[in-house]
Amino acid sequence: MAPVGEAANAWAQAQEHFASKKPEDAQKLGSDLQAKGKANGLKMIEVAGAIIAATAHLFKVASGADFLEALRGLGATWSEAAALLAAGGAGGATGPWAKAADLAKTVAGKAGGEAAKALKEALDGAKELGLTWTEKFTPVTVADLSSCKPEDEAALKAAAEAPKKVSDARQKAAALVKATFAQLEMENPQLEDALKDSKQALATFRELNLLEGEGSALRAVSAASLGQDAFGALQAANQALKTFKEIGHVKGQAAAIHSIALAHMGKDSTDDCIFRGGEALKLSRQVGDRMRELQVLCTLAQAQLTMGGKALPLAQEALALARSLGDKLLEAQCLCLVAKASAENAAAPGNEALAIYQSLGLKEKESEAVEAMGGDPAALKVGQGLADKFRQAGDKKEEAACMYVIAKIHKENQESDQALRAGQGAHASYKAANDRKGEAKTLKLLAQIRLDKEEPGEALRAAEQACGLYRTLTFPSRESRDSEIACLKAMVDAQAAMGSVDEGMRLAMEQQRRFKGLKEKKGEGSALLMMAKLHHLRGETEDALNALVQSPALFLAVGDRKGEGEAWLQIAKIHLGKGDAQQAQRSAEECALAYRKLGDKKGRAEAAQLVADVHFALASIGMGNPQEALKAAQEAVQLYQDLGNKQQAAISLHILANANLMNRNFEDALKTAQDAETAFRALRDTVGEAGSLMLQSGAHVGNRDFEEAKRCAKESRDMFKSAGDYQGEDSIEDFMDHVEGYEKGRQNLDDFRGFSMRRADPGNAKGARRERAPRKPRQMSNISDIELIKTDSSKEGKVTLAFFDGFESRAAGGGQRPAPKAAAGGDGDMKGIGFTPEKEQVLYSVRWVQASAKSAPAKKVGGRREFAKEEDKRLVSTAQLGAPKDNWGGAYAKSERLEAVSGKRGV
Repeated sequence: MAPVGEAANAWAQAQEHFASKKPEDAQKLGSDLQAKGKANGLKMIEVAGAIIAATAHLFKVASGADFLEALRGLGATWSEAAALLAAGGAGGATGPWAKAADLAKTVAGKAGGEAAKALKEALDGAKELGLTWTEKFTPVTVADLSSCKPEDEAALKAAAEAPKKVSDARQKAAALVKATFAQLEMENPQLEDALKDSKQALATFRELNLLEGEGSALRAVSAASLGQDAFGALQAANQALKTFKEIGHVKGQAAAIHSIALAHMGKDSTDDCIFRGGEALKLSRQVGDRMRELQVLCTLAQAQLTMGGKALPLAQEALALARSLGDKLLEAQCLCLVAKASAENAAAPGNEALAIYQSLGLKEKESEAVEAMGGDPAALKVGQGLADKFRQAGDKKEEAACMYVIAKIHKENQESDQALRAGQGAHASYKAANDRKGEAKTLKLLAQIRLDKEEPGEALRAAEQACGLYRTLTFPSRESRDSEIACLKAMVDAQAAMGSVDEGMRLAMEQQRRFKGLKEKKGEGSALLMMAKLHHLRGETEDALNALVQSPALFLAVGDRKGEGEAWLQIAKIHLGKGDAQQAQRSAEECALAYRKLGDKKGRAEAAQLVADVHFALASIGMGNPQEALKAAQEAVQLYQDLGNKQQAAISLHILANANLMNRNFEDALKTAQDAETAFRALRDTVGEAGSLMLQSGAHVGNRDFEEAKRCAKESRDMFKSAGDYQGEDSIEDFMDHVEGYEKGRQNLDDFRGFSMRRADPGNAKGARRERAPRKPRQMSNISDIELIKTDSSKEGKVTLAFFDGFESRAAGGGQRPAPKAAAGGDGDMKGIGFTPEKEQVLYSVRWVQASAKSAPAKKVGGRREFAKEEDKRLVSTAQLGAPKDNWGGAYAKSERLEAVSGKRGV
């Protein structure tokens, strides 16, 4: 990697002089740089020059050339060279870095005269700049420069207890900072104790007016708050940055900016995390802090993974840096990142990481390597092999960890039966190992698997058990609280799936009150979302909206962009369904902003679809923006294609074609509609294919190719009919009337601006039969029971036929005509925007509809709470009723267009 900054460039030139055995040239370079920095008030440049000059003096001391050769072999930066000189030896460590530290100690001890003076000046400047500082506020060691080897649990507990044995205020505060990080690194992090210790250290350093200690303690407060209060973590990190800037502590500044990035990730602001992470990365490279640079690269890669971005280059860069530092544990961690970021061949880096963990004896990390390569088919085989190994060794905890990962992979692959078996195995092993945290997360996963398998009763039991375990954890964290909320959601969904909507509502309301009492805003907002969903199931639209409008502010207060985006999305859909396009537009824009801040590609894509739909709806009142609709539709297509979601990508192409019609880009509309047709055909989605043909028909109408438009329309109608989508069939018949009107000049083709669309109900299964929407009759008899009397020549008297209770009389295709412009939606039937067909004479027809009051009770079908009306077995007789108008004539043959007893459509 090319050096970043003037200091790094000068150090690289000095290394070339040392390699050529020209220490005088290096010394002059350093002295000139030091003078330049002092003259311009650039402390970093001044100190870098002093370090270069000091190492040039040391080159002439015995073993000095060996020291500089060791630095070159390590690829050490100018700040790492200063830290090695300040470390005072290897301190019992081994390896290349330890050897370089021992050489630094030897050379520094032998330096005298000008060399000793230059070295002291360089190290004083390095300390002032913070180059010898560590985030734990301990003296710098070799491990701080090149290793992340964790301490064992006993050492961590000892560090946590150490402050109790210290009486000196400054030393105790420093010990409290170290204790904070030790408590955070424990197997079960002690968040509350860590936060308490960090705040105590902060108070002491402020009393002593030690700004470096104050900044260090603020970073510790930020780290301890991260798992519980992301806003608190952000506030502490910003204050730490301000403190470090005040004293010119550049290494602390880089660490504080990194903490700010982590806090933004903690509150789901991924784009802010990436922005601040970029700043931290740049400063880390300028100061030559490679360990911080590696940590920032890992944070950026994780952020990109969260938002579905390009994480692989960052992960590979981090891997190269870890290898240059020579730390195997760091290398394994970066290999796991590479595996997660790899769209293909995740097994290779995953297996490499697994081999490193096994060589280091870190069996607790092995399941992480399997999880990292979860997208690769080889992951299941590797995971099962590890689980068998741990089972034979009697290690229940590690066996459970592997089985849990296997269950997650099966679930992601939609293999519910295999996921269930693996999850049950993981649960049994965690229970045998008495690991309550592992047991809780496995029960949560089992609840989600049971819901996928449509086993709500079992899902409810698993979620209740998991919820109880999460509430009894000794040290609750943001992660455990989020898991509790997920379990609650599973419980409500299970109740709804069993038909116990009232019980689900009672549970959601109870938890909403509980979270409100605990001042847990995210939980309260999530409960309101659940209540809104249940209201929607009941058909209580206004109540659902009232619950939803309370939730965005709650999510915003805790920085939960995902919850905020979901709330605005549902609000926009309700407004859109009510025909309030302007309110829907505001909500859709808020939704898009929240998902953009989060960096969630899936959320952004759904919001983009919604924005396009809103503009289609606004077109019906003359306010739609065709360009914005087109832009949003293009964004949705791109995002879904990047995500590899073929179904939604096809729907987005559908929307994009309609947006092109709205902009009168008929050629683009035709091509996009054809692409959508191809995509739906590959998915075997007949309804989507039919809708795409309808869009093609619209494009042909725009191009005045009416014959081709009719052909596409008829083909679309036939496909809707074969799919059982009666609403789509009705829509295409309406559109065919318009096509004829355009062709004959009865309607103005300039008014044609595409279609408004019916968005499919996400709750319906794919391929579900789409029934015709009920139509309001034009006329309804006030007589409850109708008798039709006719003469019969074969018998004396009369024959009386009694028909169903409630006689509906209307013209074929009855009901009121749609408004000239309609609301927008997604992938089903479509009605034209901006036109009204002329009325045409149609046959008069009648239907006999069984009234609900006297209808037979509905019977349950298939045990899935699906109900069907009892089929009418009574005789239906047809008769000539005469024409409704004099000029229609009076004789009509028997028609098959009347509704049959089977419920087929009548015209």
